[in-house]
Amino acid sequence: MYATPETGDGWITRIESRDDSGFTVSARFTLSQGFRRLVGGRESDLVFAARSRLARLGINILPLGAPDLNGQSCDMRLRIVAAIASYGIGAHLERILVPGLRVGRLVFCPTDTRLSSSDIHRLIRDNLLQVPEGFSLDGNGYLILRPQRQIFRFQKPLTTEEVTAIATHADGKDLLNRLQVREEVDHIELPPRDGLVTACSMFLHSHYVVLRNLDESLGFHLQATVLDPVTTRGTNVYLEFINRTEQLIINPSIAASVHEAIRVDPRPRYWHGHEVVEPTPQEGGGPDACQALTEVFDRLEAAPGRDRYSHRMIAVSRNPHTLLAGANPDQIWTQPLTPHDPRVGTDLSAGLVAKGLQQDIPVECGTQILDSLPDGARATLLLGYFPNLIEHTQICAAALRQRVGRIVFRRASFEHGPFLSSRDHGRLADYEGLGLEVFWCNETRGQVVRHVFRGMRGYFTTPDKVDRFGSSLIFAIYGSTKPLSERSAHQTERLLRNLCGLFGSDIGILTGGGPGAMQQVTDIAQNMGLMAGSSFIETIDQEPNQTAEFYQSFQARSRQARQRWFEIASFHLFLIGGVGTLEEVGLTLTDMKLGVIERSPIVFFDGSGNGFYWEGLREQLAEMARQGRVPAWLIDQVLMTTDPDAVLDFYKQKLRLG
Repeated sequence: MYATPETGDGWITRIESRDDSGFTVSARFTLSQGFRRLVGGRESDLVFAARSRLARLGINILPLGAPDLNGQSCDMRLRIVAAIASYGIGAHLERILVPGLRVGRLVFCPTDTRLSSSDIHRLIRDNLLQVPEGFSLDGNGYLILRPQRQIFRFQKPLTTEEVTAIATHADGKDLLNRLQVREEVDHIELPPRDGLVTACSMFLHSHYVVLRNLDESLGFHLQATVLDPVTTRGTNVYLEFINRTEQLIINPSIAASVHEAIRVDPRPRYWHGHEVVEPTPQEGGGPDACQALTEVFDRLEAAPGRDRYSHRMIAVSRNPHTLLAGANPDQIWTQPLTPHDPRVGTDLSAGLVAKGLQQDIPVECGTQILDSLPDGARATLLLGYFPNLIEHTQICAAALRQRVGRIVFRRASFEHGPFLSSRDHGRLADYEGLGLEVFWCNETRGQVVRHVFRGMRGYFTTPDKVDRFGSSLIFAIYGSTKPLSERSAHQTERLLRNLCGLFGSDIGILTGGGPGAMQQVTDIAQNMGLMAGSSFIETIDQEPNQTAEFYQSFQARSRQARQRWFEIASFHLFLIGGVGTLEEVGLTLTDMKLGVIERSPIVFFDGSGNGFYWEGLREQLAEMARQGRVPAWLIDQVLMTTDPDAVLDFYKQKLRLG
């Protein structure tokens, strides 16, 4: 995994002054020990990079003077202005510029990690770096980036509430993506004393890019100047320009230096904590670890009634590593304190509304033992089942006081086996927001897996695969539970090899996780050394595959919600499939139309050699376009083909890669 050498987001500590043009503020950045050691007196190589979402609002944040490093933090004065006047954001600045607002980060950009023109050209030639078409490399080692012929505008003037949500909420970028729409233009016209937002296509895998304002005559880029590895992948790499001259600028461009990113090899975090020494096989995430943890659960659940929902074993350990050696937890709760409670084992316990039950009987749950923990204990909580509603509320209350820091559960559901409900996925998001680590002792697969988020969606994977999951370029591949023909499987493999030729080997695929074509694609990908994941759904016609390296599970009634978890994919590719695949086609096209997922090439592939399976859909989409029932740009993103080599050319064309 590769990362930019940077701090976390700094925040406003004080509003110093305000005038007609903007605000002057003080900001603070936390400096880790590793970052301080890396900088080592080279403060002149620090670059302030403003938050992208603020720049897309037309807000520019300029540093005033050098950063003041003082031990574990750094203070800096900043000037904040509404630079794109036509966006009308200036009227809202006073409401959103408050102490605590995150404004950007400090990035270490030393000259010794900067690549020369020859180095950059070699990376582009070897497909280790994908840059926009029409790029140039100058004699000083700068990459000249030219945006696509498109601009982004707001559908309507933004309200203060919308600006506040974009600037402060975790999903503010999703709101921004819906409100800021793309418009194709013949040429980008940058008016005098105003600005605009445009974009280019770029894929960074192990390098980061720093935008440099070397020539203002071609536009001045706002201070969101650092493009990170891994996160900079796609068609919407936003560029925010202003024109500080009195003359019109046509087709602005920006110079950029390319730097080697830092290789990050963090030690895996296991269910019992992050050990200093290398873990033994029993402490990892594989079969030995699962067996060892299962034995711990068996010992803690050694009580009658373990096959009933009412037997919801809950235990707390301040030092969970000792449980492997046979030690007892600090506290354990195995049976209801009110055994005659009629609600035990009902839907109410699972978080639904029960009917025909007395509602005024108090419910007692094992998570009450968390009340006895001191604040800051960050203990490990072991659960026989994934938390229900009542347990969830008590866990969240304990997490707010840092009494619990890690959750380890054995079973996903009493009624649905290894499949989680939509409520469960919401609870997992709550735990992520509260800083809780979540592990699953998944006996069905013989793994102890950790729940990790990629963007707004979480998946389970073994601790040693967390970083690869976070960095892989994901392709969602849809298909049937029926197997592909031998010829079709061969053509699909050729297609995947073509994709590796364009984007490199750090690729992952995501399927529905069933048998047939989905299993074949998984096998092909893993034989090629690619990462393979699955999004399992509870159905009667699919047996989940057992080889996925990252996965998530959904109960049957969460079928459409499950499609949201395919949002981690940068690209969508449809093989021959049935009615389930047809549903996924509709959801994907609709999501792209509505801006829920990024605009990117969509491929319908048939390598069977028996006619063309998707011909009917091709005709249907063409008819919808003729009647104006689908945007023309969406049809333009679709390729239907039997030729795996045609996919490569289509990707390069639609991504506008050089």
